Amino acid sequence: MPRRKRRSGQSDEFKSLAFERVERLMELAEEAFAKRPDLSDRYVRLAWRLKTKYNLRLPRDFGVKFCRKCFSFWRPGASCRVRVKSGMVTITCLRCGRIRRLPYRAGKGQKSGPASS
Repeated sequence: MPRRKRRSGQSDEFKSLAFERVERLMELAEEAFAKRPDLSDRYVRLAWRLKTKYNLRLPRDFGVKFCRKCFSFWRPGASCRVRVKSGMVTITCLRCGRIRRLPYRAGKGQKSGPASS
């Protein structure tokens, strides 16, 4: 039996709907973390499954909110450790021990050298 092809417009609609669901799941994970961290981890896992099914690219701020190894929602001090050292932000997951390193630069308004007058 031949497979039916989707129209290109339908694919875009599905992706936009999936992206809205991923955003909502991340919001729910953030709200639920205080009372039920296991539920927030479940929301993160569901969002990841939607992202992979529809081949979505997540914004950068979503990527640093959870561990990609164990899918635990990150809250600094509670479920992850954050350190800033020599131009690198190091985030350590307290559940599985995975270390994520992100480059860090001072903003455009900040000067790293001595003040000049």
